[in-house]
Amino acid sequence: MTARKLGRLVAQNLGRNRKNFLFAGFGIVVGVSSFIFFIGLGSGIQRVVSTKIFPSEANRIQVVARKSGMGGAAPIPLDDAAIKRLEGIPGVAAVYPRMRLAVPATMALVGSHFPEEDLARVARLPGVSPDIVESIKRLDLWMEIMADGIDPRLVRSEVLFGPFADPAPGQPIPVLVSKRLVEIYNASFAEVRHLPVISEVLIPLVPSMPLTLNESYVNREASGPRRLVRVKLVGASQQAILGGLTLPLATVRALNREFAGDEAASTFDSAAVEAVSADKLTAIQADVAEAGFAIDASQQRMAESVALAVTLVMLGFSLISLTIVAVAAINIGHTFYMIIFERRHEIGLLRAVGASRSDIRAMIQGEAAIVGVVGGLAGLALGTAFCLLTDLMAGRLLPKFPFKPDHFFVYPWWMFGGGILLAVVFCLLGAFAPANRAARLDPSRALTGR
Repeated sequence: MTARKLGRLVAQNLGRNRKNFLFAGFGIVVGVSSFIFFIGLGSGIQRVVSTKIFPSEANRIQVVARKSGMGGAAPIPLDDAAIKRLEGIPGVAAVYPRMRLAVPATMALVGSHFPEEDLARVARLPGVSPDIVESIKRLDLWMEIMADGIDPRLVRSEVLFGPFADPAPGQPIPVLVSKRLVEIYNASFAEVRHLPVISEVLIPLVPSMPLTLNESYVNREASGPRRLVRVKLVGASQQAILGGLTLPLATVRALNREFAGDEAASTFDSAAVEAVSADKLTAIQADVAEAGFAIDASQQRMAESVALAVTLVMLGFSLISLTIVAVAAINIGHTFYMIIFERRHEIGLLRAVGASRSDIRAMIQGEAAIVGVVGGLAGLALGTAFCLLTDLMAGRLLPKFPFKPDHFFVYPWWMFGGGILLAVVFCLLGAFAPANRAARLDPSRALTGR
């Protein structure tokens, strides 16, 4: 039997038994649509994790000093000499050192101390109500501040509102805050306190804030002279410390030298090593280890742990989808057994006029494949529509929370092809045994009904 005749026969059979096939394909539609939904949701969550919560840097690694040297020797300090050594490793494009502020610091944000002209500028911003201004005036926060210093080259593209460099005497110190901290503040703290959200429009209008150095609310044993400085927010960065302020590296070195001595001003806590390309990182990591330093992969491990948890949940729901499709395949098998019983005379006639067993088997499997394609396409349409509806409702009905995405779903290209392939494969599996049974029918017994 030619492929054209076989295709025409398959189409005729589908038309005659469309009600049975529609019923049999319902489970396929449900299974594929749930597969699309869960894969799209899991991919969307993974995108938030990799781009907002734990942004990945394909061509950078964090280098720290080892806790103990080779063979129990003293660890090699991460100082200026070490930075030059790291810069000399083949494949390294730049090294950006980071230094912790070794002196305790506090900040008191008292709304009544804010200058009236600053409050007036905030009041004129679009969306700022009188209640928000009153909330700022009632603000009374006393905070212990963690801070570190970072190489300005690393954050050059994220500093939008003023120079990020060691300031002249008497000028406020430029600082950066973490984009993740801003997200948490905007989605939770600002909502509860009725404060304005921090945005790029608002950052230039944030007044300089007081920072008291060598003072601690936690450690009462801090001694020595205190110094009050002012800090000015100039941007938000993914590189900034999560729970504090990030200052220019030169400023932190000077403050550490002033309050903690030369050793605190000469030793870095870590350094971001940037490779000329991501494929050089493996060799660079080996050279870093040979030089006596370690790789800080804590951020990467946290990201991988969260991504693994999301993947496991997504796989669990995907298994539910596969179970639905498998049950549908069993239903398709029963449907074909029933159809074969009803068409046994027709199958016997086809065998009598020259159709081979492989022709009969191909006819049944062809019908199953078309049911799979149609069911898969319907499942894709239903699943995508449900994703879009859920995305719209979640965006409108869910309250604002940290890292809430604009869209909860991501649609990888393989998801659509995988959905159709899933439907076709399970339909073929469901029809495999009925097709073999139809192919083994004896023509004479099928025609005589014996």
